[in-house]
Amino acid sequence: MDETMRRKGFSPYGPSKVAVESETAIWAQDLADTGVTVNAPLPGGESATGMIPPDVPEAIQAQLLPPEIMVPPLLWLVSRAADQVTGKRVIARQWTPYAPKDALADAGWELR
Repeated sequence: MDETMRRKGFSPYGPSKVAVESETAIWAQDLADTGVTVNAPLPGGESATGMIPPDVPEAIQAQLLPPEIMVPPLLWLVSRAADQVTGKRVIARQWTPYAPKDALADAGWELR
């Protein structure tokens, strides 16, 4: 996933993604013990969004993750089940409602 942060031609996407993940880690620490959680949901791969040029071959387009892959983990994040989850990437491609923690990873940096 982090390969898109450093891939040739992915500016401004890469630098802005790094900034979001850094802010996620910082804000999670800043807001600890306030009841506010901060997480960075992401699809977990290239997705069929407006960033994909229309001339990309159909074979590649067929492999792109659909945008709606984000819905289940986002609904979980706004539920009481996620109340203690903060400072994490939430990777939709790895999401299962039975084991949500399998889709969680530190947001780029281990929190101290």
